[in-house]
Amino acid sequence: MNTVIKMDELIKRLFHLSKKPLLNLLNALYNDNIEETAGVEYGSAEFVHDNLVKSMADMFVNVYSRRAIYRYHIEFQTTHDKNIVIRMFRYGFEKAKEVLNLSDLSKVIEMEFPDPRVIFIEENEKIPDMLQLKIKIPKQAPVLYRVPAFKYWLYSARQLYDRQMDLLLPLQVFKIRKYLKAEGKMNEAVYQSLVKTAEETVRIIGQAVEEGKVTSEDAGEMNAILVNIMEYLYGKYGDYNKIDQEVKNMIKTFYDPGLVEKGRQEGTRTILLKQIKKRFGAVSKDIEERINSLGIEQLELLAEKIFEITTEEELRQAIVIRH
Repeated sequence: MNTVIKMDELIKRLFHLSKKPLLNLLNALYNDNIEETAGVEYGSAEFVHDNLVKSMADMFVNVYSRRAIYRYHIEFQTTHDKNIVIRMFRYGFEKAKEVLNLSDLSKVIEMEFPDPRVIFIEENEKIPDMLQLKIKIPKQAPVLYRVPAFKYWLYSARQLYDRQMDLLLPLQVFKIRKYLKAEGKMNEAVYQSLVKTAEETVRIIGQAVEEGKVTSEDAGEMNAILVNIMEYLYGKYGDYNKIDQEVKNMIKTFYDPGLVEKGRQEGTRTILLKQIKKRFGAVSKDIEERINSLGIEQLELLAEKIFEITTEEELRQAIVIRH
């Protein structure tokens, strides 16, 4: 099994599911009350600094409702990065520059930072409820930049469901990694605990579909991501001979493999097209048609290369259709 996992990419796939569960999650995370009719736009998360060095934030989301424009900035952390609040301030500053109004320099210039949150997935008792950065300028009042921390490990699948945070359900199985890192292997007791967590999570995802909180396509993508994480854990920490077959048999009882594959393929295609629109503007009809013809392996390969592509011609060359 493959023992490499890119959690940031998996979480971004979750945030690009259908609009309803995304708005539910934002309402819960930020204690807002956005209506379902609001529009959603994903902001560019790539910044090129004056020294031509690129940096990449995790997620910017703009929500347009009848009442206001909500600008959100979300970062995901699998482990505790002590510099995260500094990086978030820098990303927020860069994003605030994009909407800066410099038309009248005789007035005070206002910078509107997007509302920051950081989601910590893996348990760490050193993480505070609020990350704070005090900016001090001589002879002026200090400015306090504050980032509330959402401690994911404190919530069960049922608690996430009750809080309308269904998009985060697949990450439940990742919470066990801290123990596995300490032990260096997966024993039978931990394996059974992981299976139980996965089964409960998939049941709750199914309940979310039945109640119209997520679509069947959403569920397929969510289950596929859950499986990706489990395969990573098995491949890296599994230490008994029959685990591969046991995993396959267990996963078959979780979900409709066709639904998962369809959800995974549609989710990857949707994210790719959004990324292309951000980089090149409108997507040419021939490019969209070619992307719609790609299988999941080709889509994922293209997704890995997309940020290295600078022109539409390079993009066309990168898209290879195999019949």
